[in-house]
Amino acid sequence: MYISKIKISNYRNFKNEVVEFTPGLNVLIGHNNAGKTNLIKALQLVFDREHREKLTIDDLNKEYQDFSKPPRIDISVLISEHEDKKDDKNVIYDWIISEAPQYEAQLTYTFYLPNKHWDEYKEYTNEFKDKKGEYNKEECLKVIEKKFLKKYVSKIFGGDPNKEEKADSENLDRFDFQFLDAIRDAEKQMFFGNRTLLREVLNYFLDYNITQGKDYEELDKKQLKELKEKEIEFSEKSKTLLKHLIGRVSKDKMLEYSEETGADKGGKPDFDAEISEQEILFALRLIVDKSGIKYPIKINGLGYNNLLFIALILSKMQMECSGFMGDNAKVFPILAIEEPEAHLHPSMQHKFLQFLDKNLNTKKQARQVFITSHSTHITSAVDLNSIICLYEDLNGILRIGYPGKTFSNDKEDQESKVYVKRFLDATKSNMLFADRIVFVEGLAEQILLPCLAKYIAKEEELLNKHVSIISVDSRTFKHFLKIFSYNEKDNIYAINKKIVCITDADPSKKEKEPEGENKKRWKKCYPFELGQDIENYEYISLASHATNLIEYYKSFKNIKIQIPPEGRGKTFEYELALNNPSNENIITECFPSTGKNRINFFKELMKAYNEGKTLKELQALSHHDRIKHAIDKCDWVEEHKKKALIAAIYYQAVENIKGVHAFYLEKQLRDNFGKMDVEKDFIIPPYIKEAINFITD
Repeated sequence: MYISKIKISNYRNFKNEVVEFTPGLNVLIGHNNAGKTNLIKALQLVFDREHREKLTIDDLNKEYQDFSKPPRIDISVLISEHEDKKDDKNVIYDWIISEAPQYEAQLTYTFYLPNKHWDEYKEYTNEFKDKKGEYNKEECLKVIEKKFLKKYVSKIFGGDPNKEEKADSENLDRFDFQFLDAIRDAEKQMFFGNRTLLREVLNYFLDYNITQGKDYEELDKKQLKELKEKEIEFSEKSKTLLKHLIGRVSKDKMLEYSEETGADKGGKPDFDAEISEQEILFALRLIVDKSGIKYPIKINGLGYNNLLFIALILSKMQMECSGFMGDNAKVFPILAIEEPEAHLHPSMQHKFLQFLDKNLNTKKQARQVFITSHSTHITSAVDLNSIICLYEDLNGILRIGYPGKTFSNDKEDQESKVYVKRFLDATKSNMLFADRIVFVEGLAEQILLPCLAKYIAKEEELLNKHVSIISVDSRTFKHFLKIFSYNEKDNIYAINKKIVCITDADPSKKEKEPEGENKKRWKKCYPFELGQDIENYEYISLASHATNLIEYYKSFKNIKIQIPPEGRGKTFEYELALNNPSNENIITECFPSTGKNRINFFKELMKAYNEGKTLKELQALSHHDRIKHAIDKCDWVEEHKKKALIAAIYYQAVENIKGVHAFYLEKQLRDNFGKMDVEKDFIIPPYIKEAINFITD
């Protein structure tokens, strides 16, 4: 069995939400205050009888409106049959709500005001109701806290909650819920207190080579004999040691005042030379052995101590599920860890997740694990099906997204899923944490977009609205977008965040071939070359991947595809020059000092354009024959041709140095922005400007 679903009503930030889980590992991600910890706490209220906290007024959802009846908290957990076929149905048998095709059981934690107090409640709260019948929420909450919260009761019902049949404590105790919160003191919880974690685990593993974790009643005669011999051996050796130690103490001198004070009237004080195995276990302390030098555990790093703490917790879970506990053995151990990345560097985070996954599939100290995290390294290390994303949608409403469930079982979707998982590294997995996302197809756009946003006073909004700029290959946009293709009918599991894709137009041409043959490849061309030789070439003004994206996502409100103007545009670099044909700030030191793409040539070309020179005069400065010839054949007006000439030559110059050029260009544009007295006009390509405005509005 496994916990397959939880429905939370009126608890903290959960108004009325349902969250689905997977068997094994569940990783809860989301922005701060999204409710990750609250979700774990909700599970704890159902399954952790030992550490269940008394709820306060702040545990009620503050958006509660209908105070005509006392607010209540309901947390229902669905427990479903699993393919592991473990024989634990008897534990939840009385809670089963359906049998076919697989059994499902339900537990419901409820926190409510008993009916006998309702009249009194209404008498108080009616004072805060206006003529329209609306309640003053703040005043109602105050009176609930002051007068009624102490009268609230909590119960756990098994099966259909409407029947209000209380779940028996014996079976509830068969669930083991271990929760490691984010602000944990690993050293204190391991070593200090009356019931230290280390002491419990040591007691279980004492003579484990003989008992194998079994209760004494399960051992055979040979094993019992071995244990008895061990106990006798310990008793004899400990007595010898303690007698030797007592002999070194001047007992009479130390206790001489007992007679004078009259303390000996209650019995003559002495020292006992016997000690139990459990008492000596309590004296043991973990140490760290580094190259033969022993150090106390307290000087160990916080990260390693946290890992050690988790290791001991798993050992404890193993103990509590074993025959060692007799009839009190747990059946379903649950491990919940808040922010395991605390104090762990990225490689350790990855290793820890691999360990947990292996433990779930092999040793199974925990049957189900719940993790909250802000770490992109952790999300990149787990399967997509394990990730649960808590986020606010476009309307600010709490939603739950399931990246792994957004892919259907058909071949195309499964190929996309494999691709996304493969490339969802620590950088790209940031898309799951961001509130809004810009997908770009190159390093240049990723580097320059924040700077360009600065020129239209939007850079700060990119930060404030938690916009992440992710660079992926343009032809793979479709794979990543599936995660965000939210549709109330077809894809409710998708994440309904604002997304914009910026991609190139990439016009192309291909030689015509005899019918039935398809050997020729599409080759990139300039927009002014389109349609110039239709007898020998086929042309497309927009790359097929861009056409498909535009068509498919035209009905999605949260996704926008931005491209350069079809038939006039080409790439990001081309558009920068096309819109800034006389701005020398787009020329960087990456340009060679000699050759036809030299820096001085571009400066001369831009200067000539700025001075209003004709197309022929601009062409006379250039040695780019293919570009000049194609522009001559183009039927555009001269002004467009002049801009296209500069843009095409600029694109050719940076085509093979886009990344390095972008670094230098970003610096130059920022420096130019800061020097307001000499700032030159700089025009953001319209499609880039629209993308920035869409993602920040």
